[in-house]
Amino acid sequence: MISSVGSEHCLDRAGVTGSNPVSLTSKMENILFVKTFSIVGGMLLITTIFSRINRDFETWKELYITIVGLFLFLILAWVYSDQFPINIVMVGIYSGFVGWSLGPFIVKVGKNFRFKEYLKTIGVKKIESEGKLLFYYENDGLNPFESDSDEMEKIKNKFNKEVIEKDHFTYSEKWRNIVFQAMASTSMAIFLALIIVSMTDIDFGFLGLFLFIALTALIIGELLNYFKFKSTRYRRFLSYCGVIIFSLYLVYDFNRLEKLAAKGDESWSTAIRLAINIYLDIINLFMDLLQLLGGSN
Repeated sequence: MISSVGSEHCLDRAGVTGSNPVSLTSKMENILFVKTFSIVGGMLLITTIFSRINRDFETWKELYITIVGLFLFLILAWVYSDQFPINIVMVGIYSGFVGWSLGPFIVKVGKNFRFKEYLKTIGVKKIESEGKLLFYYENDGLNPFESDSDEMEKIKNKFNKEVIEKDHFTYSEKWRNIVFQAMASTSMAIFLALIIVSMTDIDFGFLGLFLFIALTALIIGELLNYFKFKSTRYRRFLSYCGVIIFSLYLVYDFNRLEKLAAKGDESWSTAIRLAINIYLDIINLFMDLLQLLGGSN
């Protein structure tokens, strides 16, 4: 999960009430729609470019700078949301930092996926026992070994030489298919959210408090699993929860956009804040889907 998601949703997730919402399909000429979706599109483009540039964090300093940059420019984008064009510059820089952090995440998940496929190829299976992840060879189930054992180190070295350094076609092709499936699934979720909002008269503002509580619980669960439980099953459960939460957030945010447009709000401030919300919904939905499809811990 992008580290600044929690703070962003804490900043602005209050429901917006209103009547006679405009149709998403019939009012795309509305200035608020044009501004919001143009900003989201630009942010996703910048994120894609920077995620392709940065494949790994080479130093801890680079990682810390990225984390600070994420929070700093999110706050600046929020503060200057009504001041054009500095607001566009701030969201552009922020989405660049998101892309810079997303690149290593995708590479890491991809490497984990290919390693799991490699373990299957050499006949290594895994089990969880008393909170520990153990591995064993199919033909030697009486001698399990842990992830930090000498045997696992030998397997990893062999994996790096045979798969990573040579960019083994079979494993790489499978991973590219996983990335495509995650992108296609994210696009489908966006499309369905738009259809739901445009085809119904339901005010989804009631989801605001529920989603805020669910997101807070998700973040706490992520932190507990990272620092304490370190469970692959729990990680997978959290990813499923994330997919549900951010899919519902798409519905919620599209509905907010529809209601604010019906009120005649065409301000830059509203467009920037809605764009950031929708953008983060999409990014985090994609990340959770990628982890689920890639079976990553």
